[in-house]
Amino acid sequence: MAVDSTFVSPQPAFTPNIDNVSADPSLMNPDPFKFSHGFTGVDQPSNYIAVHILIAMILIPTLLTSAVRIAETIRKAQRRTTATRSAQQLANLKIDQNTSWKWLMPSFLSYAQRMRKHARPQAFIGIVYIFSNVAFCIAPLPLWSQPQPKDLAAFRGRCGTLAAYNLVLTVPFALRNNPLILMLHISFDTFSTFHRWNARLVVCEATAHVLAFAYNAYNVEFNASSGWTSVTWILRHCFSFRMGLTAFAAFLMLSLHSIGPLRHAFYDTFLLCHRIGVFIAIIGVYFHLASHALPQLPWAYLIVAFLVLEILARAFRILYYNVSRRRPCWTRVSLEALPGEATRVTFSLPRSWNANPGSHVHVYLPRIALWSSHPFSVAWTESFGYTLLDTEKLPSTVTDIKIGAGLSTVSCIIRARHGMTRTLYQLAQRSESNAVSLWGAIEGPYGGFDSLDAHGTIVLFAGGVGITHQLPFVRHLLAGHNNKSAAARKILLVWCIAHIDALDWIEPWLEEVAAMDNFHEIVRIRVYTSRLSPQRPDTRPVPGYLDIRDHRCEIQDVVDEEALAHVGALIVTVCGPAGFNHSVRKAVRQKLNNHDIDFLEEAFHY
Repeated sequence: MAVDSTFVSPQPAFTPNIDNVSADPSLMNPDPFKFSHGFTGVDQPSNYIAVHILIAMILIPTLLTSAVRIAETIRKAQRRTTATRSAQQLANLKIDQNTSWKWLMPSFLSYAQRMRKHARPQAFIGIVYIFSNVAFCIAPLPLWSQPQPKDLAAFRGRCGTLAAYNLVLTVPFALRNNPLILMLHISFDTFSTFHRWNARLVVCEATAHVLAFAYNAYNVEFNASSGWTSVTWILRHCFSFRMGLTAFAAFLMLSLHSIGPLRHAFYDTFLLCHRIGVFIAIIGVYFHLASHALPQLPWAYLIVAFLVLEILARAFRILYYNVSRRRPCWTRVSLEALPGEATRVTFSLPRSWNANPGSHVHVYLPRIALWSSHPFSVAWTESFGYTLLDTEKLPSTVTDIKIGAGLSTVSCIIRARHGMTRTLYQLAQRSESNAVSLWGAIEGPYGGFDSLDAHGTIVLFAGGVGITHQLPFVRHLLAGHNNKSAAARKILLVWCIAHIDALDWIEPWLEEVAAMDNFHEIVRIRVYTSRLSPQRPDTRPVPGYLDIRDHRCEIQDVVDEEALAHVGALIVTVCGPAGFNHSVRKAVRQKLNNHDIDFLEEAFHY
């Protein structure tokens, strides 16, 4: 029997093209992974509608905040103008004639009173925004039945689109040169809070995006296999998906190491890891989008542009204040160890420093923290101008002498905690003279857009090292009172400290303020000490202008006292630990119904 030796080759098996992103949901499409990649099943028009609605949800509060800031500026200008006219008009400002403003302030602070941290109306915006994202993400899924592969494809596309869009918002929220900070007068601390919550939202949406892809791929049978074999086959054959998985892993790492206790305990390590993680995540997102030319690719370009502009802005600020062509030198930094484990850090700048009170800077000390900068309030500044003489024409009077910009010093008080601040204090303490000189730089100024010039009575609460934020206001307001550019008539500085030795932190600057004209007429400084000094219990001499009280401050009593006797508009500001700030906020809330009181809080929650 003859055997047919003819060999018939089998038909080659179909190999899906994972890089084909075109939508083809028809039954004629032989691709078993059609609902695991590309636009098949993705409702892209609805995705863009969701994005546009979320953009409107951001723009509306932004425009409302702008309107409030404009109204607030006009209101303060009217107060300042009225307050400088006559004593009778100044007294009329004790009761706010703007009833709408009087209604809004209790409403805002009422919510703040029930919260111990970022208790502001912005929290309402954040909650609504997060729930809107959740609603948009789950909208493609059926409510009462098992989702089909095409439903999960739509869910994958929706979550991926919103994750990419929210990443565009997350990045500028973390940038300290964000122009919205200056335009809206919203602190970087608030934007940093938005950054953290929006970043968590991005991680959640990215997780849903990856899980939807994995679930559909896992249930596909290809080459007589399914499950994780199908998932890994796609990853092996698609560079875009591998880069997306890389970005997702970076997002998970960023979310885990950004937990509050870890961030505060290891801040330097957190910064370094965060920068590396952000770099990996953005590279992964870019190639995930670019490899398939997805329509969200311009958003990745926008993210890169934000980061490049931020780097350029920081570089400009550093070079402008720390380098001078007229005097080719770099900023020198002197450290002085102080009682209470604090360090006075003074930067000698080659340029004059012009910043509003309440400003803060980011400090660069490569010898101590090579890869990171740290924010601190500016406690004191001094500028040393020099005389500009025209050799052809000598000045005939004192007023003809022109003063040019010269050297300046910027001082901060840094309390020793962990990491860089502890190392800084130990370095200064090891010196025989308790003083050390080294190279460094500052970046700033930042903040300082809250003006108190329109208020007749100003109450400044400071807890511990929070005095560095409040002391420049005392000098500025007293100078404004003397040259009639501020409405200040009564200034009360309340400083709560553990030991009286903390006076060494600011004693030289207190003496300068006390030497100014009209200091004793309008300025009162009250110091509350909760514990006696272990080194000098009762023997420390204190200046006569300081009212030292050896007990805890009853904040409500202080606010009540000033509310009853204030002259002009009253404002209460606070800078200190979270619990201290909450107590002051609560005390102000109790008086809002019957008095015109403004409230400002300064806090850093890095």
